[in-house]
Amino acid sequence: MISSTDTAIIGAGPYGLSISAYLSAAGVPHQVLGEPMFAWRNVMPPGMLMRSEAFASDLYAPHAGYRLEDYCRQNRLPYAPIGMRLPLETFVDYGLWFQSQLVSHVRTVEVTELRRQDGCFRLTLSDGSTLLARRAVVALGLKGFEYTPSALQGLPKPYVLHSGEIGNLMWARSKRVVIVGGGQSALGLAALFNELGAHVRVLVRGDSITWNKDPEVGRSLVSRMLSPEGGLAQGWYPYVLSEFPYLFRAVGQRLRKRIAETSFGPSGAWWLRDRVAGRIELSMNTAVGHVALRGSEVVLEVTGENGPATVTGDHVVVATGFKVDMAKHGFLSPEIVGALALVGGWSDLSRNFESSVPGLYITGPAAALSFGPVLRFVYGAKYAAPCIARHIGLRHAAEGGGRAFESLAAPQALAEGSAGAAPHAPAAFRGAESTAE
Repeated sequence: MISSTDTAIIGAGPYGLSISAYLSAAGVPHQVLGEPMFAWRNVMPPGMLMRSEAFASDLYAPHAGYRLEDYCRQNRLPYAPIGMRLPLETFVDYGLWFQSQLVSHVRTVEVTELRRQDGCFRLTLSDGSTLLARRAVVALGLKGFEYTPSALQGLPKPYVLHSGEIGNLMWARSKRVVIVGGGQSALGLAALFNELGAHVRVLVRGDSITWNKDPEVGRSLVSRMLSPEGGLAQGWYPYVLSEFPYLFRAVGQRLRKRIAETSFGPSGAWWLRDRVAGRIELSMNTAVGHVALRGSEVVLEVTGENGPATVTGDHVVVATGFKVDMAKHGFLSPEIVGALALVGGWSDLSRNFESSVPGLYITGPAAALSFGPVLRFVYGAKYAAPCIARHIGLRHAAEGGGRAFESLAAPQALAEGSAGAAPHAPAAFRGAESTAE
């Protein structure tokens, strides 16, 4: 089956859903491809708390009533913009509620191939169908960008796992778990494993753990002026990065790359300290030189403060973060990858998030080189979603509302009609659109 649409959004997480909400309000036909909130539902460990403050954990729509605060109010759940310990489960339920209200036209398929064809994009989908789209938006978060140091590569699962593929933790009960890393993922997993009854040891490369400061609730006007609250953190530097991502593009590419890769580095959330410090063995200044499997036991040769040592465990969790490399997206055709003109794995984007491949937009963490580290967080969708939708909407209107695109689709796609065409604005938006017109 071949169908067509104006825009294909690849990914149904916070970015993909927010962009869809804005495109629907603009009347742009589109399809969202992917399982809603997939990584948050299936990869993140149950019991995890969100690192971002509640006010920075919204999905975004062009009309009021769809923020996390609105969801909590409707469901009589506690909410505080700052200082709230937001459970992963609440965030996931909120995202699914947002999707059910505004993005009902999600297709739970994966894109197995994306390539250019006759001036548009041809997407091959996991259900065997084909979708033609004038434009495509890649909004896949960190999927595929897991970074594992060479010394920890090559051993089979489940002996060695990356923190980005953990999911349910019950398998670790009473097991010996060695975690490599010193940031939020490593420390958060250490706390959860320990509370499940696992025997946990954390190997940290640095000489100390950086703990985020406790949030200041009810600050005075003077305090907020001197150190404003941004989506990333308090202070003018994080505030500017959070609220004005477009200014980041004015910085030289080399500096942008360094800021994108190193700003807001490994640290532990304020609510984690009491669950980790004094409760879990933390080994500082460590480097893993070699890892091997001996029977059912993982053996790590480690250099630490006291010289070489051997560390053993039943499982090793690699919490060494992520490294953006668009070439790792196996569904992108070689032609598209070659045309992206990658800079250390990143694609340098236009001010509208369009890549060097015309009509291909990239957002989320993969856009941090162009718009700064805020794009590594949910909060970045606040700027990205309306920006991308506005640009696509203007192009869609200039092309006559997409009528000219129908001639590019195969005849069978047109005969199959609504099976491939995503709806325009959902009912929640139509009244506001009529008023605007």
